[in-house]
Amino acid sequence: MISIRSKLSLWLTGLVIIATLGGLVLFETMLRQAFHDSIIDRLEEDLEQVLLAVEYENGEIYIDQSELSSFYNPVYSGRYFQLNIVGKELRSRSLWDQRLEVKTLNAGETRVWQTKGPQNHDIQLLSLGLSADTLSLPATITVAQDLSIGRKVFSQIYGTKLGINLALLLAMITGIILVLRQSFKPVNEMQLVLNKLREGEISSLDVDKIPQELQPLATTYNDLLVYSSKQIERSRNNLGNLSHGLKTPLAVMQQQVEALGLKDPDAAIAMQKQLDHIHKMIERKLAAARITGDMLPAAQMQVPKDLQDLCQTLAKVHHHKAINCQISVPEDVSRLPIHREDGMELIGNLLDNAHKWANSQVRVVITDQQGLTVTIEDDGPGVETHELALLTNRGKRLDEDTMGHGLGLSIVKDIAEQYQISLRFEHSLELGGLCVSLTFKA
Repeated sequence: MISIRSKLSLWLTGLVIIATLGGLVLFETMLRQAFHDSIIDRLEEDLEQVLLAVEYENGEIYIDQSELSSFYNPVYSGRYFQLNIVGKELRSRSLWDQRLEVKTLNAGETRVWQTKGPQNHDIQLLSLGLSADTLSLPATITVAQDLSIGRKVFSQIYGTKLGINLALLLAMITGIILVLRQSFKPVNEMQLVLNKLREGEISSLDVDKIPQELQPLATTYNDLLVYSSKQIERSRNNLGNLSHGLKTPLAVMQQQVEALGLKDPDAAIAMQKQLDHIHKMIERKLAAARITGDMLPAAQMQVPKDLQDLCQTLAKVHHHKAINCQISVPEDVSRLPIHREDGMELIGNLLDNAHKWANSQVRVVITDQQGLTVTIEDDGPGVETHELALLTNRGKRLDEDTMGHGLGLSIVKDIAEQYQISLRFEHSLELGGLCVSLTFKA
């Protein structure tokens, strides 16, 4: 999904471009209309001047050149006039050997149009029909002006305007990008703070250092952290209380088993095994509660620290064995993309299983190739090949009584499915026992 900053940049840039183009079109239209109006105004003035220069004497019509502007003298000067009378045509010297194709107009009728003139240039023409009372004969007088010079000036003005507008457009787009980058800088800083929170470096967001618009969000997030912390603390306390509460009934049951041993040794041995199993379960849950008790709700699992804590705790639980727990973590990997509590539950169950069945060695290796992979191996008896297939079946739940490797595997599978972690069971080629691989989604 496109980011807010990118979306704002695109929208604001689009609006600025549209506004600039609209302004350029409007400016061109207004400039073109002003240019056209100025040409027509000049032609009207030229028409009046030529009319004043028309003389009628002794039955002859002529134009007094002394009353005309000198612009009409140079050949192809760009200013022209032409008087069309029945059987006669008077032209300005500037037309030289060229003539204007003029349509005869009725008295008082005017015509404005453009056509090709001398040197094949575009010219603007204005014609006026004269009455017989004015010249004794019907006539049409026309004045014209070359448009090439005016259009050149028009192009220069519009080109300058276009260059300035494009420069301003680039400046505004650059300003938009810089302003948005500066405006979203606090958001990026907040992201860094959230990363620290996730890695457990801080316990809450400092609201005073967050922009005013984001302060309500930060406050709500802090409240959620407090609520989640209390929920975790309550769950830990309940787990601890339950485990401690079971110790007294178990102690009573232990006494009854010892008494039963005098009467029925076989039954006493069977019950003693079950009591030992319950004791170990309680010890594991108490150890997990101690490890995860003070974690942050948003914290991710840190490596190798959390793995070392798990190994140390499990070494105490399985104190009757001398287990060497080796941990190998790349230097650039500092955490796993999983909530710390879930990670401790997930890997803790697998490590507990490895410690339970290992003879003397447990190995934890993390690799970072196309996604993080955590591999847990032991040098125990391992699992038969046909039983490996059962372990990897989706939704298959095995308990310790069935397989000897099933205690907690149902929880492991649930957490792995929740985080889309690929779970694989196979034989350990180096240690000879069970090898469990957890591959996190890239």
